[in-house]
Amino acid sequence: MTIADTLLLRSFVLLLMLGGAAGLVAGVMLILRPHWLLRASKFSNRWVSTRHLDQSLEQPIKLDPLFYRYRRISATVTLVGAIYIVYFFTARFDKMSVLAALSRNSTIPQALMSGLLDALVLSCVVGGVFVMMISFFLLLRPSMLREIERKANQTGSLRHALKPLEIKRSGVDEYVFRRARAVGLMLAVGGLYVLFALIIWLSQGHARL
Repeated sequence: MTIADTLLLRSFVLLLMLGGAAGLVAGVMLILRPHWLLRASKFSNRWVSTRHLDQSLEQPIKLDPLFYRYRRISATVTLVGAIYIVYFFTARFDKMSVLAALSRNSTIPQALMSGLLDALVLSCVVGGVFVMMISFFLLLRPSMLREIERKANQTGSLRHALKPLEIKRSGVDEYVFRRARAVGLMLAVGGLYVLFALIIWLSQGHARL
């Protein structure tokens, strides 16, 4: 087991133990003192609106005038970068050495790693060729990009997509507090089960934490 796997396992086990302990405490409080949780829920259930976030995300950021104002410089820089990318991944890229370095400390099968690497190289080459074409148009015939730019620069509103987040839903809290003892019993039993199962699992030496 590598260091990364050990850290992930520790974090996962710790998260489960914290969840089990929180469930146990919440269950006991629902059984014995449900009004305590009711008071705490009044402070914790504060409404946070995403309307301001929507407005900031919907503000358009226009960089096209800057590119057109310095079109020769921007087109030359992007063209040189695209040519270098295409040249590197077609002439200088050593797939076998990169594949050997990636597969050295990885559990992913080499065939899958090779396929992912080929897809990455193909994406970079295709992207480089596309950027080269755009750079040529921007350098020689920028007017041909106007129609493409007009169709591509269409704003989309997130208001309808995020509207369900603006609806208050208090049905879960009402259901829990109406059946406080039953829900508390289930939470307490579930929390105890998680804690005891993890303690037994750790005591058997399955994970060196």
